[in-house]
Amino acid sequence: MNEIEVKSEKSFVEQLTASVDGLLFPSESDEKIKVIDWQADNPAPFDTILFRKYIGVTPSVRVEVLPWERFFEPILTEKEWWTDFEKNRAVNFMKVKELVNSNLTNLEYLRAGRIEIEAYLIGQDKEGKWKGLKTLIIET
Repeated sequence: MNEIEVKSEKSFVEQLTASVDGLLFPSESDEKIKVIDWQADNPAPFDTILFRKYIGVTPSVRVEVLPWERFFEPILTEKEWWTDFEKNRAVNFMKVKELVNSNLTNLEYLRAGRIEIEAYLIGQDKEGKWKGLKTLIIET
């Protein structure tokens, strides 16, 4: 069994929660990351209409679907100005990425909003339930 895969003594949600504890998603305002544990087993892909319903946004709010890997790009793409702090944060986020990728299928990255963007990385667990991460990204 892969080390990243869920160990039987802890659920995936518990492991994911522990892996993001204390991590902040960098943007113009560093924000906490929350774990999503939707009990819905809607078929993939998680379309924008259903997404709007789940997060409670109106049709006037911009929603975009991006390749799931883009969620991690700003955190894992090293810049020349990075200090040890940013490098250590990237190591921690790489572990989160591997945990998500090893335990969820049909991964999707959905974003709602324009400046204050609700960002969701979701996928289906072995039972077909939607799990993942949520954070706020500020882009001015």
